Amino acid sequence: MPFCPECRYEYTAGSTRCPDCDTDLVEALPHDKPVSGLRFVPLPGLPGRVYAEMVREVLDQEGIPCYLRSDGLIDSYGISGTGPANRGVRIFVPEDALEEAVRIQRQMMDHI
Repeated sequence: MPFCPECRYEYTAGSTRCPDCDTDLVEALPHDKPVSGLRFVPLPGLPGRVYAEMVREVLDQEGIPCYLRSDGLIDSYGISGTGPANRGVRIFVPEDALEEAVRIQRQMMDHI
């Protein structure tokens, strides 16, 4: 999927230009700072992969490096949807971005 390097919005395959920024789309977003040597820490648990993917997308748009780590059993059997909090999928962010990432996650998930 192509992305706008300015607003970091993800577009559907085949799109070539961001209509908002009038910028050519790129295949991958560059990270604003190198991620090697950073200490990654987990965010509070979420009720499932769907929620984790939503938060990850916003963190990416905000320029916060992150990755998802899931319970191997869940990925092995292709289970998705929601489930008990703190089970299945965790989002990891650099320690120095933890406060901002937690704020974003809470703002997005305050209704669940």
